[in-house]
Amino acid sequence: MNTRERFEATYTGRPTDRVPICAWLGMPLLRQLTGQGPRAVLEGLVEDPLEMVRIQEELGLDPVLVTPDERRFSMHRFPRLLYNWPEEALETWRVQEEVQEDSRNFRTHRFTATTPEGPVTWSYHMGEGQVAEVEPAVKNERDLDLCIRYLPEPESLNQDKLKAMVDTVGDRAFFMHCFIGVWGEAANMRGLVTLACDLIDQPGFVEKISEFLRDRAIRRVRHLAETGVHSILYDQSWVGIGFSPQQFRTFMYPYDKAVVEAAKEAGLLVSYHNCGCGQTFIEDMADTGAHSLETLTPKTSSGDFDLAESKRRVGDRITLNGGFNERILPDGRPEEVRDEVKRCIDAAGGGGRYVLRSTGQIMDSAPGNIQVFAEAGREYGRY
Repeated sequence: MNTRERFEATYTGRPTDRVPICAWLGMPLLRQLTGQGPRAVLEGLVEDPLEMVRIQEELGLDPVLVTPDERRFSMHRFPRLLYNWPEEALETWRVQEEVQEDSRNFRTHRFTATTPEGPVTWSYHMGEGQVAEVEPAVKNERDLDLCIRYLPEPESLNQDKLKAMVDTVGDRAFFMHCFIGVWGEAANMRGLVTLACDLIDQPGFVEKISEFLRDRAIRRVRHLAETGVHSILYDQSWVGIGFSPQQFRTFMYPYDKAVVEAAKEAGLLVSYHNCGCGQTFIEDMADTGAHSLETLTPKTSSGDFDLAESKRRVGDRITLNGGFNERILPDGRPEEVRDEVKRCIDAAGGGGRYVLRSTGQIMDSAPGNIQVFAEAGREYGRY
């Protein structure tokens, strides 16, 4: 089986030869592997995505390419390399940017969007792979109304470069597209802490922003499917900060389910991404209809998931994707890496529907440990 076939079979519960084996390679590690700076790494990925495929193949991994969707309120470096808006789409949303250097190797990016009814402003710090909110875009209902009226239409986004990448890669890699979830984008626009307080203080406001972002996400995912990407990584990272099952079912689940259904109708596979806590409402995440659930971050890292319990509770209806604690890679002995691989496969590999994957980005690794991870996956994960 080639990489794409192996992932598609695993995501849909069909027989496969072995467990897919993949990892997110973080920017510090990519800089080591390529000898290039962050911008050159990203530009190289767009211009020649097969080079990133080759890097992963040499490490023994099943190559996965992950590209970000267009984002305005949380990051911009990589999306700017991939997309552009036609001039006519920006007639009512013209953005000016001001950049200020920071002594801590961060830059503060300040944005002002000019609309026919006044400005919308926001800002954030950016470092090497980190983004920290400074000023949210939606500070009140007036800001939200301006976003609703004047943000450019999702269907007008030019995504030709993304389509070219997909066409170039073909079946040599599984092409995942990081698609920001409704709650995640609401948190980017409103501020995570403020939005979490809104659940108690003004739930109607949360529903208003969520309905707007749900409808916009459905339109965007249909347009995105035209590029031929294999799957969306439905990024709900901020769902993992510790909500109750009732909060998830009320404020996240209905919107997630609607977007997941639209993506599936458009022909996309969907992986639901929660990189924190969520064991208590794992059935609800599975009920969104997603094909895969990630990252299954264990208690030894920054989450609360137990692979064996997750397999028992939902493993017959959704593919489990992750659970390997990559923090062992920088200092762990090869036998410790093998033991961690075996733990994951023993817990979740039985009967298929499991992807051996690091729960987070691999920022560093001792020489040879990623290869040991991949070799052990092939040895223990063959059906």
